[in-house]
Amino acid sequence: MPDFGAMLGAVGRGVVGVGRLAWAVLTAPTLASEWEVEGEVTRLADLICKEVPEELHGRAWGLVMDRLRGVVEEIDRMTQEETAGGAADEGSS
Repeated sequence: MPDFGAMLGAVGRGVVGVGRLAWAVLTAPTLASEWEVEGEVTRLADLICKEVPEELHGRAWGLVMDRLRGVVEEIDRMTQEETAGGAADEGSS
């Protein structure tokens, strides 16, 4: 008779592995070139100019500015983590 406990354990480990892979893919930062970012900013500018009522332009651009400030903070954090990781790798050599 097959060992169902071992079989269920193997299936469970496989599911956990797939879940970890999916989480890593979903939480990985998006990679983009400077050209792609410039295109996205141009698209946003067009959207605000064409779709947002003129009296709301300031608020719309304020939303963009708030998000950009968050990006700067995220870049600083990413850089510090990378620098700290590099220093830890050098220390273990």
